[in-house]
Amino acid sequence: MRLRNGLAVFALVFSLKAAATSPALDTPLTKAAQAALESATIKNGPGVVAVIAKGDTIVYRGATGLAQIELGVPLDPDQVLRIASVTKMFTAATVIKLAEMGKLSLDDTLATYLPDFPNAGKITLRELLQHTAGVSDKTKDPQPGFMRRDVDTATLVDEIRKRTPAFAPGAQQQYSNGGYILLGAVIEKVTGEPWHVAMTRLLLEPLGLQHIRYGDNAVVIPGRVAGYTSDNPAHQINNAGYISMSIPAAAGGLVATADDLLRWMRALAHGQVISAKDFQMMITPAMPGAAHPYGMGMYLWHVRGSSMVGHTGQIDGFCSAVAYLPKQDVTVIVLANDDHFDARTMSRRLAAIALGRPYETPVAATPSEAALTAMEGSYRIDDASVQMLKIQDHQLYAQRTGRHAVPLQVATDGKLYFVPDELSYFVPVRDAAGKVKRLDYFDGGDAPAMPMPRVTAASDPHP
Repeated sequence: MRLRNGLAVFALVFSLKAAATSPALDTPLTKAAQAALESATIKNGPGVVAVIAKGDTIVYRGATGLAQIELGVPLDPDQVLRIASVTKMFTAATVIKLAEMGKLSLDDTLATYLPDFPNAGKITLRELLQHTAGVSDKTKDPQPGFMRRDVDTATLVDEIRKRTPAFAPGAQQQYSNGGYILLGAVIEKVTGEPWHVAMTRLLLEPLGLQHIRYGDNAVVIPGRVAGYTSDNPAHQINNAGYISMSIPAAAGGLVATADDLLRWMRALAHGQVISAKDFQMMITPAMPGAAHPYGMGMYLWHVRGSSMVGHTGQIDGFCSAVAYLPKQDVTVIVLANDDHFDARTMSRRLAAIALGRPYETPVAATPSEAALTAMEGSYRIDDASVQMLKIQDHQLYAQRTGRHAVPLQVATDGKLYFVPDELSYFVPVRDAAGKVKRLDYFDGGDAPAMPMPRVTAASDPHP
């Protein structure tokens, strides 16, 4: 049985390696995918790599932009980029693999491995995997330069233990980098190895995935790409700031090529990493009905009426997305060396292209000033945040609590599309008098409506 599984892994990886080296065919799909990438990047700027596979066949493999702007080096699918929080998919699979091996149980409490951590006796590994443990999502220390320091996992755990819990374990779901760093500490406790060494031994080496690895800043990694940012008022492209990859650790410390991520995702989905039953557990939402459904190291999305699972990531200089459509056996990989690139939206666009149902570009309307003014106001997202719509220089903007304002495009269909996203949108819902009483938000254009009722706020010009 072990030999049979080994041969299956070899066959899967070999077939994808062979396909990856074959030239892309000049088809409507490849043309549409290339056009999507080119429309989302600027000339002589940072770029994006993408790979699309239907089953074992790669139907698109390409890139736009530059891997190193100052040297004019083009971006290429063979190059290595940071994958940020896509790392969580690997961390989750490592913990589940250890459970399959009988080394731990997902229902063990954190106290079994980190007995001195606050509330550890009430937090389970399952809750850490599902972001329901209430661990604060703060991995930054106020000390200047902390993000540039090389630290060990124990130091990160000491920093996380200082944070006030976000909520009681199991009470709700809230994305937590800190929770996945704790899982890295558990992996180290169980295996006696650094989390990434254990991960490589248990998951990556058996698949021959040599280009997925810990992104140690001090090590020369052939093909590693430079990262860029436009996080400034003028949106000027600058070199990304330095961050030690020991800081994101098991929550975001890996680098990879698009080709190896494709092989990984297909192996994971086809029972070659963990059992098929446990993969289903990974893609089962912990809290059905949540605004952003999450299983274990996996988000759950919808594209053109089809289920899509995977993860996205963002870190200094880079954005990433790994997506898989189980029913259609379609895999999409997107890696960008620009930390303001919307990799999730691009993965949705490419998935829709692969399904033969590409998203259309909304047709802009020219609403009157009065029509725009009627939509100004505050709309409740949850107890802690609101979405404010406001007009500035005849342009409608949306600004969520604690975030930058984002321009909205009013389309001829009445929807308010995010620019430059153009997939997620609001639908204004009016009362009998024509006043906007709420906004229905559609994440990615395909998710169920998330209602946001208008609320009276001090800054609301039209309460």
